[in-house]
Amino acid sequence: MSEAASSPRPEDPARPEENPWSRFIHRYFSHRGSLSEGLDKLNSQLGLNTQPFAAQLQADTTVKTPTANHARSVMYAPDMDGQADPGEVVWVDIRPRRGGEMESRAVLIIGRNGHTLLTLLISENKDHLSEDNWLPIGSGPWENRGGESWIRLDKLIEVPESQILRRGVSMPERRFDRISARLRNDYGWR
Repeated sequence: MSEAASSPRPEDPARPEENPWSRFIHRYFSHRGSLSEGLDKLNSQLGLNTQPFAAQLQADTTVKTPTANHARSVMYAPDMDGQADPGEVVWVDIRPRRGGEMESRAVLIIGRNGHTLLTLLISENKDHLSEDNWLPIGSGPWENRGGESWIRLDKLIEVPESQILRRGVSMPERRFDRISARLRNDYGWR
């Protein structure tokens, strides 16, 4: 009898592991940090973090893969409605060479996988003139110097949609059609 009187009953709120309501409140409403820590975490998850190290971590999430591995239907559908669409030119911070500095580069969106954009790199480097995996696309608002540009067809860059900078630029439809034709002929796209 003294043993039963000394041990707490299951509904005793002093022992949250035995009371389901106490466990629930303890799990979801207990204090785990300051308000500023919580706001920082929320801002980070929403992509609103402006700290320099956050941009560095986010930019490293881009992935380069062979274009043929992502063969799918491709169609021109730029619409400046909030979501990035195929045919739009956007800017991303990428590391062009291992160990190199981050650079903001223009890319063309050609598809998506959920919130991940499938993009092709645009370059102003004249060395691409004689390379088969680069297609000349002419000049446009995506370049800095006002000269000829090329787009890389053999490597696709996967970019989280939250990592892009949009400037309201779209690839002209006839140029996009030329790019699509090469993707269909050389890389198995439809």
